[in-house]
Amino acid sequence: MNIGIFTYGTRGDVQPYIALALGLMEKGHQVTIAAPENFKELVEGFDVAFHPLYGNAEAEMNSPLGQSILRSENTIKLMKYFFKVLHDIRVPLRKSYIEGINKIDFIIANAATIPITSAIAEKQNKKIAFTYFMPPIVPTTEFPLGDFDFLNFPLYNKLTYKLAHLFFWKFLKSEVNEFRQELGLPVLKENLLAYVGKQMPLDLYCLSPSLIPQPKDWDDNHKITGFLTVPNQPIKNHENMELNTWLAEGGKPIYMGFGSNGVGNTEKFVAILNDVLTKTDERILFCTGWAVFDNLPAHKNLFVAKYVNHGAILPKCKVGIFHGGAGTLAAMLRNNLPVIIISFYTDQPTWGKIVERRNLGAHIPVKKLNAHRLISAITKVQTNEVRNNVAIIGQQLRSENGLENAVNELERFFMQSIPEKGNF
Repeated sequence: MNIGIFTYGTRGDVQPYIALALGLMEKGHQVTIAAPENFKELVEGFDVAFHPLYGNAEAEMNSPLGQSILRSENTIKLMKYFFKVLHDIRVPLRKSYIEGINKIDFIIANAATIPITSAIAEKQNKKIAFTYFMPPIVPTTEFPLGDFDFLNFPLYNKLTYKLAHLFFWKFLKSEVNEFRQELGLPVLKENLLAYVGKQMPLDLYCLSPSLIPQPKDWDDNHKITGFLTVPNQPIKNHENMELNTWLAEGGKPIYMGFGSNGVGNTEKFVAILNDVLTKTDERILFCTGWAVFDNLPAHKNLFVAKYVNHGAILPKCKVGIFHGGAGTLAAMLRNNLPVIIISFYTDQPTWGKIVERRNLGAHIPVKKLNAHRLISAITKVQTNEVRNNVAIIGQQLRSENGLENAVNELERFFMQSIPEKGNF
């Protein structure tokens, strides 16, 4: 099969798809990852074919306007900014999607691409499957949508999903229908998610059932498969002899990094980092990711890098402090690291709440972050109780076959549209 994987967003929205692409390629399929153009080197570093989607998320995040909005630490403002950025580039962006889908026969899409990929799939009559790395948006009576977890009973739980779907449609309705008209498709009068859902596409939630069990009232096309893990293979420029020397000079450090998550108020983080280094004996491996930090302290207990190879470095750390992305959470827990989630937006607060409920670490919303709270959390997550809980979950995650499950489900789903089983 000739499969295209379409994803848009930050590194956390791209990296798990490298694992999925490699898993599908191992089964003999031809796979292309279509993502923002700034991820070309990352994807091709794993010998996976790449198709650029118009736009550069890192450049937008670090633009003066992007930095200003990030410094506000206001989730609503940030989401509006992202919607505006996508709206402003919608013409070349849609063109890049069409060019990518023209080259393939089957589509795997992430949540952010649904408004565009679903329309092109309908126009070209190509089968599409959806994949998610966030807590489920499929209605269930068993638990509420993550952002609405104030109560928990069946009627309320179902209502939370309905409200979220209405909010989603309100934001995207005009843009979705504008594009559908461009393609010669009928205008939608109902919610896009309801419309797509009637077609019973495969919905894969690539999350651990140990953290979010699959609801019993879901239809069969919705699956929780387990996390996808990028195999430990070398990535160019990620081996750092200086880092290895620093790691060998003392005890296990705390990993602290926010990847491609936007950190606007860098002065606040630098001040907190200074306090932690001054008031504790903790060693910190700090990964700057996309953010641009000035005046980071020079200290024997601090090592600064842009990125590190998680597979090689996390086993050498003792605690993980990060933004709460699902992929990084999986990597931390798989390596038995208690976690401190400093959440910014989207699904990150939900993962933070799950971590606290399961006593796997601590959660601090970024607006409430200060040095005292962080130092207290660092002490809390290193108790025997938390470490034991993390060890149990870590073993469960290491025993899951998330990649194999996802590949098998995708093959089964796409094969249904192939008349005869043969070469594909």
